[in-house]
Amino acid sequence: MNHLSPALEAAAWAAADGVATETDVALLERDPLLWRRQLEVLIDDTEDSLDHVRKLRGPERGRVVADIEAELARLESAYDRMLAPGDLSEVLVEADPPGEVRLQASWAGGQIVVWAAGPSTLPADNDGLADILERIGGPAVGWSVHRDVSLPNGATAAALSIPVEESLGWLVAVGGGLGRDGVGGSVAWLGRVAVAAVRQVATGAIVPMLHGEKRDRGGVMDMSVRWVPALLDQIDLEEMSSAMPEAVILLARADARSVTLSVLRAVTDAIVREASSRIELPAPPPQVRNASGVAEAFLTRLDGSAFEAPISAGAEVSKRLDRWSKSVTGSGRTRLVVQLDPPDSSDAWFLSVLGPGAEGNLMPIELALTDRPGTKVLGDELNRLERILPALLRPGAMRRGQVYLSTEEAWELMSRGGPSLAAAGYDLRLPALSRRKPSPSLRLFTEPTGDSVVGANQLSNVSWSALFDDVELSAEEIARLATQARPLVQSHGKWVELDKVDLKEAAAALAERSVRSQMTGAEILRASVGLDRVALSGGVSVEGESWAGQLLAQARNLPVPDAKPEGFHGELRAYQAEALAWLGFLDAVDLGGCLALDMGLGKTPTVLAHLAAPGSEGPSLVIAPPAVVGNWAAEARRFTPGLSVVVHHGANRAQGAAFKRAVRNNDVILTTYGTAVRDVGLLEDHNWDKVVLDEAQAIKNPANETSQQLRRLTARSRIALTGTPIENGLGDLWAILDFCNPGLVGSRPEFIAGLSGEAEAALRALNGLLVFRRTKSEPEVAKELPDRIDELDHCAMTKEQIGLYQAVLDSLVADSSEVGGDPKKGAVLAAITALKQICNHPAAYQGDDLPLDGRSGKLARLEEIIDTVFASDERMLIFTHFASWGRRLAEYLTEKTGVKISSYDGSLARGARDRLVKQFQEGEGPGALVLSLKAGGTGLNLTAANHVVLYDRWWNPAVEDQARDRAWRIGQTKTVISHRLVCPGTVDERVEEVVAGKRHIANLVLPKSSSLADLDGEQLRTALGLESDALLTEDDVDELSA
Repeated sequence: MNHLSPALEAAAWAAADGVATETDVALLERDPLLWRRQLEVLIDDTEDSLDHVRKLRGPERGRVVADIEAELARLESAYDRMLAPGDLSEVLVEADPPGEVRLQASWAGGQIVVWAAGPSTLPADNDGLADILERIGGPAVGWSVHRDVSLPNGATAAALSIPVEESLGWLVAVGGGLGRDGVGGSVAWLGRVAVAAVRQVATGAIVPMLHGEKRDRGGVMDMSVRWVPALLDQIDLEEMSSAMPEAVILLARADARSVTLSVLRAVTDAIVREASSRIELPAPPPQVRNASGVAEAFLTRLDGSAFEAPISAGAEVSKRLDRWSKSVTGSGRTRLVVQLDPPDSSDAWFLSVLGPGAEGNLMPIELALTDRPGTKVLGDELNRLERILPALLRPGAMRRGQVYLSTEEAWELMSRGGPSLAAAGYDLRLPALSRRKPSPSLRLFTEPTGDSVVGANQLSNVSWSALFDDVELSAEEIARLATQARPLVQSHGKWVELDKVDLKEAAAALAERSVRSQMTGAEILRASVGLDRVALSGGVSVEGESWAGQLLAQARNLPVPDAKPEGFHGELRAYQAEALAWLGFLDAVDLGGCLALDMGLGKTPTVLAHLAAPGSEGPSLVIAPPAVVGNWAAEARRFTPGLSVVVHHGANRAQGAAFKRAVRNNDVILTTYGTAVRDVGLLEDHNWDKVVLDEAQAIKNPANETSQQLRRLTARSRIALTGTPIENGLGDLWAILDFCNPGLVGSRPEFIAGLSGEAEAALRALNGLLVFRRTKSEPEVAKELPDRIDELDHCAMTKEQIGLYQAVLDSLVADSSEVGGDPKKGAVLAAITALKQICNHPAAYQGDDLPLDGRSGKLARLEEIIDTVFASDERMLIFTHFASWGRRLAEYLTEKTGVKISSYDGSLARGARDRLVKQFQEGEGPGALVLSLKAGGTGLNLTAANHVVLYDRWWNPAVEDQARDRAWRIGQTKTVISHRLVCPGTVDERVEEVVAGKRHIANLVLPKSSSLADLDGEQLRTALGLESDALLTEDDVDELSA
C-alpha cells in the first residue's frame, strides 16, 4: 500500500511515539480520515516487515523481531485511541453566539439549503450570503437560488441550494474541524454526520439496494443502484439525532431521526457512486428484459446510472436485495453476543452465542429462541452469524450456538475473526489479546550453599527456568507448548502467542544447563551479562542470594557522582564524576575494570581523583607510554597536589632498598611499560593498592612479553585506561579485562563467542560493570565539545590513474595464473598498497618528477577544499598513510597556495616535530599541515585546525579516529569538519565499506575498531576490482558537482 505523503507519514509516526510537535498535530488533525488511513498503511507495512523478519535465522533475530513488534504495538495503540468512541453530543454542536450572523443549513431531500442568520440578528441578504460563503471557503460552483427560508422568528432569509454530492468535500472538511469560522451549528452538524457516513464507507459497512420508479405507461420502470449504510450503531444514531439543531429540519417536515438517516444515506450514496464511477466495470447489457438482465445491469451500474427494466423483473430483484440486506439495515436489528471462554485443562476454548431473552437478559441463543415469541429477527441474525463463523455449524455440538475451538482457532478468532465480527454488527466478549511477542529470557535462581568462600569463587545452588515477560515456564511446560500449533499463554492479563523458535531455543538453553546445580560467583556473573551465549533476546536475569547478585545490585545503584571530590583541585565534568563513582564501586568490591573514555575526554584527571580518594590501602603503580609520563606528573601537580608522586624511569632510577623507600614514602609510582618489564622482579615484590595501565592497548596481545610480565604484578585492583579498547577485535577487550580480573570473564574463545551476535544486551550490562565507556558522540559529552561534521567526498579518477590501476590488477592476475593458484597474501597486500597510491596520485605510485597538476581527482578535490578553507582564514590538517607522498604534497601545496605548508612524519627528529606543532598552533591566518597517519595520528594536540582531510583511508577506523581527534578535542572552539576522500568503484571504496562494517560490529561492544587481520582472502580479492558502474572519471566531475 502506498504511503500518502512523507510529511503525513512522519507526523503519524511521531504521534504514535508520543513525540509529535504542534506542527505534526496540526497536520494530522487537518484531515483525521487521512491520518487514520496513514496509520492503517503503517500497520500493514509493519505487519509485513514482522512476517519477513520472523523468517530470519541467526542470533540477531530475537532483537529485530522485538523491535518491530514494539513499533507495531505503538501504531496499534495510536489507532485504537483514534477509534475510541466519544460523546458525540459534545462535538456535533456548538451553540451559535448571539448577535453574530453565521452560515446555517437545512436538509431538503438530498439538497443542502444554506442561509445566514444568528440569534438576535437580522438574516443576511443575497450579497451577504455570498460573502459569507466565499469567506468560509464554501464550494465555488454547484449553487442554485432557492426560495427564501422562513425562520422561526417570522423573518425570511435569502437562500441557496446545492446537491449533496457537489458539497461533499466541503461538508467533510467542516466536519473534520476545518473552515469552522463563520459556520453555524446546523452546518457543523451536517458536516459531522457526513464524516460519520465517510466512516461507514471506510469500514465497508454499506450495502447496495435497487431503487425503481414506475413509468406511467409501457410496463417498465427506471432503476438505479443506491448505496445505504449498514450496521448502524443505534446509540450513535440516537446521539446524532438528539444533537441536531432545529435549523436542519426547517424544510424537512420530518423528525430528527428520519432526517439523520436521510443525510447518512444521501452522503453514503454520493461517496460510493463517485468511487464506483472511477472503477472499470464490464459493459452493461444493451437492453434488460428479465430478472437475469436486471441482475447483470445491477452489477455493471454500481455508479448509480439509470437503466430501464420490466416492472416485474425489477421488482423481483429489488425484493431479493431487500431481504438480503434487511438484517444489517433494519433499525430493529437485535445484536447477538459472541463469547469465548479461556481454555480448560485440555486446552479447549469454549465459544458460545448469547441472545436477549424475553426480559432482555442474555442467555444461550438456543434458549433465547424459545424464550419469547417473534424470534424471527433473532434467528436471522444467528443464521447470518453461522455463515460468517462456520465453526458454529460443526457437527457434534450439544446446543446450537455452542462449540469448542482449538488453540489455533481461538487465536484466529481473537486476532482476525473478532474485528470482522464486530464490523458485521456483533458484540464480542473475547479474552484480552496482545500482539506483542513476549521477550524470552532465562531466569537463574541462586541460593547459598553455606560455602565459607566469598567472592568470585563462592559456590551457590542454582536452578533455571524460562521467562516470557512475566510468564515463567519449566522445561516440561515448554515441551507441552511446543506441541501446539499456536502456543498461547496469558501474560499481564492478556493472551499472547509464543514464537516457536523462541520456545525451541529456550528448551535447548534449559537442557544445556539442566546438569548444573551449582555455580561459582564468576560463572553466575558471566551468565548475567551474557557471556555464556544465551540465544534468547532477553538474556539472563539473576535472582536470589549470591556474590554476583549483590555485585549487580551495587552496580545498578552507584552513589551520586561528586564533581568536586575530596583531594581533587578542580571540578570534574558530569561523565568524569560518573566514572569516578564507578571506580569507587570497583574499589569497594575488589574488582578491576577498563575506563574506556574517548581520546581527549580526560581519563588522567579522573583516575588521579580516584587515586587521591581517602581510604587507599597503600601506594599505587601507574604504567604509561614514555610520551605521557611527564603529562601524568604535571596533571598530578595540578589536580591532586596532595598526592606524593615519583617517576621511576631512566638510568638513575631507584633500585633495591632505595626503591622500597620510594614506595613506602610516596602515594603513586609512575613508570613506563619498558621500565616495568625490565624491573618486573622489583615491582612484583610489592602488594600494590592499584595498578593502572594507561594506553592499555599495549597489552591487547596476551602472548607478548609486556602482557605476560605485567600479569606478575600483585594489586588489590587493576585499572586499564584506553580510548580504543578494541582495535583488532573482541580479543583485545578480553585481554584487557582478563588482566584487570584474571579468570573472571572466562577463556578468550568463550568470551569472544559469548559477545558475538546476540550480545548487545550483555554489552550494555558489561559497560556498566567491568567497563565504563563514554564517547564524544554522546549528548552529555558532546555538549562540552564543538560540533563536528563528517563528510565523504567522492573523487574522480583520471585516465592515467585508471590505466595504472588496471595494469597493477592485470599483473597480479597474470602472476597468480603462472603459479596455478591464488596470489600469495603478500602479493595481495602489495597490490592493495599500489592501488591506494594510484588512487592518491600516479606520482605517489611511480615516484616520477612530472608535474602533479591535472593527474589526480583527489588532488583536485583537495585543492578545492584548501581554497575554501583559506578563503575563510582557517587552518587544516591533511593526513596520508604514505610519508614520501606527504612530503611531495606539502611542497606542491606550498607552491600552489603561496602559504608555507610543512610535512610532519617519522623522518623528522623529535625537536623538529615539536617545532612544527608549535608553529602551527601559534600561527595566525590560513594554514595547513600535512601529517603521516602513523606519526601524526596520536599524541598531538592540534586544535588550531578545524578542518581535517583524510587523503587516503586505512583499514583500522581507530587509527583514523585518532587522527581526526587531533583537532576535535577539548580546547577546540570551532566546528570541526572532517573530509574523507574516496575514489568510488576502487579499492578506496572497498576500504570505506570494510571500515564502515567493522565500525558497526565494534559499536556493539565499544565503538570504533577494525583491522586488516579481520579480512579473509575472498574479501581481499573483492577489494581490488574496479567497478565500472561506480567509478567516477574526469567526465563525471561536472555532473557530480551539479
